[in-house]
Amino acid sequence: MVWRPVIALLLLAPYLGEVLSTATSPLNLLVPWKYAMFAALYGSGALLCREVARRWGLGLPGLILLGMAYAVYEEALVDRYWFDPAYARDTGVGAYSEVWDTNLLLATHLTAFHTAVSICSSILIVTWLFPDYRDRSWIPARGLVVPAIAMLTVLFLTTETYVRPPRGPVFVAIGIGVLLVVAAFYTRRLPPLNRTPPARPRPRLLALVALVCAGTHFTLVYAVPAMGMPWPVGLVVTLIPLVVGALAVWRWITTGPFGHDSLWVVTGIIAFFIGLNAYAGLGGRYDLSIGALLLAAGLVWLHRRVKATDATSVG
Repeated sequence: MVWRPVIALLLLAPYLGEVLSTATSPLNLLVPWKYAMFAALYGSGALLCREVARRWGLGLPGLILLGMAYAVYEEALVDRYWFDPAYARDTGVGAYSEVWDTNLLLATHLTAFHTAVSICSSILIVTWLFPDYRDRSWIPARGLVVPAIAMLTVLFLTTETYVRPPRGPVFVAIGIGVLLVVAAFYTRRLPPLNRTPPARPRPRLLALVALVCAGTHFTLVYAVPAMGMPWPVGLVVTLIPLVVGALAVWRWITTGPFGHDSLWVVTGIIAFFIGLNAYAGLGGRYDLSIGALLLAAGLVWLHRRVKATDATSVG
């Protein structure tokens, strides 16, 4: 077992997944039992997705689909915010796009967030932190049962904590999660990433595209319900920035999922939430502002490290 990246992932994933969205104070991660719960959910989920993608050669597309399956597990089965009218009201979305006790707008939004931030960003950042272990498994095959049990434990511990939806929508969510896992294994048939696109932008442009698309999607999710448009149209509108961003990034990245180009994409996504945390700090949540500053400093340091590593490998 490779301990350093595993420990780093167990520390980083709860912060990115739970704190960066402003849902939880960073100080909560200092409470042992609360951190244990977050690590068992976010950390174990990210570790399981990483190891499955690595062992079966699923690549970045497979990792993304596994991240989506994780998001379904967390938000539809553990927190059950897909089906919680009170949570929808608190966010300002209300009953907009509610179909069969499921708020489709929040379901897609939460899936996008956890896929991009909680899972993919956490895994990629830790991989850049420990490049020597990039092509190795971090835990033995039989060890995969440990994060799986940890995630299931969280499910059972929170059974009485959140809303209890009808069984029908829950079974549909389970089916969606299973289909995403199956689709992840089919990504092995996809052609490799195009490393010679017709036009390669500056790396900072990748970050800007990711920042704008993430910010636009986030803003539209909470603005569309007040615009009066039919929910199918509104739902499509909120997804357009994600599709545009994904296509642009996929077309322009030339260094693969672990190169400096990809780090700029992750930086752009996280930069939006760093700004969100800093803004929340203006309302008195100073712990979020401090955490945002520390995360920003960490990303600057990581960029310098990855750039130096790339320069050394080229030389």
